[in-house]
Formats: sequence, structure tokens, C-alpha cells
Amino acid sequence: MDFSLTEEQVMLKDSVAKFLADNYAAEQREAVLKQEAGFSAKHWASFSELGWLTIPFSEDVGGFGGNVADVSAVMEEFGKVLVVEPYWSSIVLAGQLIARCTNEALKSSAMPQLISGEAQYSFAWLEAQSCFSLSYVGATATKQGDSYCLNGQKNLVLNANANYFLIAARSSGDVASESGISLFVVDANNPALKKESVRLIDGQLACNIEFSDLLINQDDMLTAEGEAYPLIAEVVDEALVALCAEAVGAMTYLYKATAEYANTRKQFGVAIGSFQALQHRMVDMFMATEQCKSLLVRAQCAILDGSVDRAQDVAVLKAMVGKYGRKVAEEAVQIHGGMGVTNEMPIGHYLKRLMMIDMYFGGSDIHRRRFSDMRYL
Repeated sequence: MDFSLTEEQVMLKDSVAKFLADNYAAEQREAVLKQEAGFSAKHWASFSELGWLTIPFSEDVGGFGGNVADVSAVMEEFGKVLVVEPYWSSIVLAGQLIARCTNEALKSSAMPQLISGEAQYSFAWLEAQSCFSLSYVGATATKQGDSYCLNGQKNLVLNANANYFLIAARSSGDVASESGISLFVVDANNPALKKESVRLIDGQLACNIEFSDLLINQDDMLTAEGEAYPLIAEVVDEALVALCAEAVGAMTYLYKATAEYANTRKQFGVAIGSFQALQHRMVDMFMATEQCKSLLVRAQCAILDGSVDRAQDVAVLKAMVGKYGRKVAEEAVQIHGGMGVTNEMPIGHYLKRLMMIDMYFGGSDIHRRRFSDMRYL
């Protein structure tokens, strides 16, 4: 079976790589992170002009008609330079929740704004007691006539400055039940919503939100009442594949940068890259990256083929990317020495980003347990 990229995917990767090489030096990234928004509005506008915001979406909603492999091709290039724009959180994750929802009126009004870059969305799901379970939703949605009254809290919502939040709230059922979960679009400026911004270890902005007696019209619900979980589970799995592609891009940068450094850094009159012990460690970095690439392709194929094992393949991918991503980053820091964790060196920033990727929707331990439960229970 041929797992190589298509001609269109190669062209896409090349165009993304060229833009990032011209516009995304490490110094520029650090300056962008210090902005109030946490990303570059200029870059976001360029993403829209280049058509990247349309890639994940089908043609019937105005998209490019790309699939998970196309999105992963973009995300892998993003990972090589640590792009901070909210492409994954707003387009790949929240955007797909909107694009695949059953509320056609909401979809028709939201998608043009999303694809043009005029509005950004963020999925608010994580709660303090959830232990990264998608079905654990303690926030409540109580029906009041043609409206719903939302009460609850959500933690570490990505893209703190998003225009809209997609809030998961429970309209029926037990707190951990898959049934009874509804998904609502809420304006970030709603007076009943309180937001506290937090800076993550990788420098990006997230927020904790609290909403009390927040009234929302039933027309702002993405699916039928209580039926949002299947949509959420499907979209999150695909989004995790794209996120792991970003991690693979970061890992690829790390082993290449580390090998280059080891071949130029001299100690005792010779390049440290000539030391066999370090050569073995760099080979381990390379092998870990290649293993994650293989698992990435497997998960992509499972999704594209509609495999019944897709959730298992995604769980394995996320678990191994979490484990090996940290391993590769930590080895890179070790070989670079103490300066590997300084802000002046990019290596430490890749370590922080890979640590955050590991924690999104649960770390490697969570997904190993998830795989075990699906496979053996």
C-alpha cells in the first residue's frame, strides 16, 4: 500500500513551509506571544487569504473539501516552527463541530465568518472533576420555554480571545453519561459569562470561564437536545490526529536541530556528535519520531476508511506521541546542555509545546487506559 503524500498534499506542505520560513522566525514568534491577543492578526488574515482556513471543511459549507490527511500535512509544518495562531482550536476542533452539526441555520450563519477569519470559536468542555473524560459534564442546561439557562464552569479553554465559545452542558442524565449532553454557541461578551485568562507553559493564552443563569436561545444549540456526544467524540478524535501531526513536526525539528548542533559543538577538540553514546541517543530520537509518524498514518487511514477501530488507533497515537514527544524533547535539551532550556534557544520552547500537546484531552496515561478499556473490556 502506498502511504506517500499525494501531489496536492506535497504542494500544500511546500506552500505552508515557504510562508512560515518567510514569516515565522523564532524572534517573531516570541513577539507575537507577547501581544494581548496571543497571536498575530496579520498572520491569521494571511491564513485566510491562502485558503488554509477552508481546508478541513466540505465544499457544501464553502470549504476546500480536505480530509484529515490534508489537515495533518498543514499541522505538521506548523509544528516545525511552533505556530501560535489558533488554527487547531478554532478551525480543526471548534470549526468541525459547527460544520458537522445538525443545526443548518446556525451552520449557514457561522461558517462564512469562520472560513473568512472574521470570527473565532473555541470548544469549552474541560471541568475540574472530569479527569479528561469527554462525557463528564457537570455544567447544566435547564430548558425555559424557547431558551436554556446555563450554569457551570469550564477550565483551560484554548484561545482565550475567541469571539464565541462552544459550551458543552448537560440537559439530562447522570454527570458522566454520554447521553444528555448538549452543545451551545455562546457569545464571549455575554454579560452572564465571566472569563479569567491564563498563560499556559508554552506561552499561549487560555481561559477559565464561569457562567451563571446564562440564557441562550434554543436556536444556538448545535444538535438536538442531549445528542451532542457522538458529534463531539467523532470530531475530537480527528482533531487529536491533527494535533499529533503538529507534535510529529516538532519532533522532526528537534532531532534535526540536535544532530546539527552535535556535529558543530566541539569538546575535547572534536564534535560531540562523534561520541558514540550521543549517536545512540540521537538514533533513539529519530526512531521515536518515525514510530509516531507511522502511528499517525495508521490513525489517518482508520479515519478515512471509517474503521470501527478508529478510536483505538487514535488512542494509541495520542499515547505514544505524548510519551515519545517528551522523550525526544528531553533528549534534545540534554544534548544541548543547560542552555537548552533558556528562552534564547528554541529547544526549550519545543519541549514546553510538546508537554502541552501531551496534556490536551488527557496525557499518555489517560489514552493508554482508554485503549485498554476499548480493546479488552
